[in-house]
Amino acid sequence: MPFCTVCGREVNFKNIAYIYGNIFICKDCFPQYYVKNLCKVVEKRLRGESPSACNFCSFKKQCDVYVSKTLKALS
Repeated sequence: MPFCTVCGREVNFKNIAYIYGNIFICKDCFPQYYVKNLCKVVEKRLRGESPSACNFCSFKKQCDVYVSKTLKALS
């Protein structure tokens, strides 16, 4: 069985949310991975913009936490 790239746990195939090459992401880690590595809109949010696409995103809560922590670390 493959291991999740983020948390390192062994993951069976029914619990894999994302596969790209040799990267496997489990369902528990996918929101965090998506916000930090895949979402193209996070950069705009870090600049203070409020893209309308964020209103429909299912990972908005995780993104809000990531953006606030990042902005606090930068200030």
